[in-house]
Amino acid sequence: MKLRYARRARTDIDGIHEYISHHDQRAASAVVRRIQSASQLLAKYPGLGRGTDMVGVRVFPIVPFPYLIYYRVTGDALEVIHVRHGRRDAPKPEEVV
Repeated sequence: MKLRYARRARTDIDGIHEYISHHDQRAASAVVRRIQSASQLLAKYPGLGRGTDMVGVRVFPIVPFPYLIYYRVTGDALEVIHVRHGRRDAPKPEEVV
């Protein structure tokens, strides 16, 4: 299955990297690498995440980091649509669609 990142997800990942890199550049790179590897895993096994209240949107935790990947399967592709800190409230539908 192809892997795509929505513009929102790319912006999220860039923001996560920027925020963490102010404290630790190596840690920032490690978090981004983990998000990318988890996304690749989801492209192979899209059923790993759990369903959400939003139709067609699933969520997957980035262990051991406190982030969640929101994604959907469209045709032959898995699209990462949002990456969010797990301590934040669940996103509103308009934030991920």
